[in-house]
Amino acid sequence: MQITISIPEDIGNQLQQNWEDLPQKVLESLAIEAYRNRIMNVVQIQQSLKFSSLSETEQFLQQSQIYVGFSKENLVENPPQKTLDDAVKELQKICMEEDYYLEIPSRQDRQNPFF
Repeated sequence: MQITISIPEDIGNQLQQNWEDLPQKVLESLAIEAYRNRIMNVVQIQQSLKFSSLSETEQFLQQSQIYVGFSKENLVENPPQKTLDDAVKELQKICMEEDYYLEIPSRQDRQNPFF
């Protein structure tokens, strides 16, 4: 996708003097803001800014005062979906931590064992 923005000529010249590659700087600023607003993830930033590695992407984010709070091993483009079993186990853990009781009747006690 190509996007065109209009800015006054004098401001554009001033920006161009301070930043050699103004289109790249605009793209980087957009990526930073999109990451802060959880619109883009680290992998998408790497792709859009054409970084060669995730460590280069992390370094870029750190220079922008954004610190990635997870390891490279946890970075996946499409994280696996939680199963119902995972969700129930998580709910049980939360209930134990909060001192709540979660009663899950056995299937044979139910009229319809699928519900």
